[in-house]
Amino acid sequence: MNRIATILANAVSGAGLIVLVGCTPMLAGQMAEAGYNAAKSSLGGTSDATTGASERQKLLQSTLNSVEIGQEVKPILELMGEPPKEKSGNADGFTCYEYASVYSATEAAVIMSKDGKVVFYGNSRCSVEMQDANFKKDGKYMVGDTGH
Repeated sequence: MNRIATILANAVSGAGLIVLVGCTPMLAGQMAEAGYNAAKSSLGGTSDATTGASERQKLLQSTLNSVEIGQEVKPILELMGEPPKEKSGNADGFTCYEYASVYSATEAAVIMSKDGKVVFYGNSRCSVEMQDANFKKDGKYMVGDTGH
């Protein structure tokens, strides 16, 4: 009778071990997810500010996706819903409007205009777009002889 109890006890403990081993990946996954969520929230990944930033990014990206070269720039600037972080111009009549953190925390968007019309928009910075080389022979914005 004692032998049957021993066999039964071994079987039950073995089954318990199998159940425990079966749960280990799930428990480890839950612990990893909890750690990930804690790290994400401590870095601001799920905070209201980040959610607001992503809503802002969606709005700005949506507005930029509706832009067409040659259209008036003023209505676009109004649709952006905020003033540009940077606005710069040059003697050639080009104006650059830069919006920070549009495509990511570090990637800005620009809208370039000349005579109130859009000539370029996208992922860039005014410091890049307004370089002299872009307005000289074979430059990005060179459209005929301007005396350079």
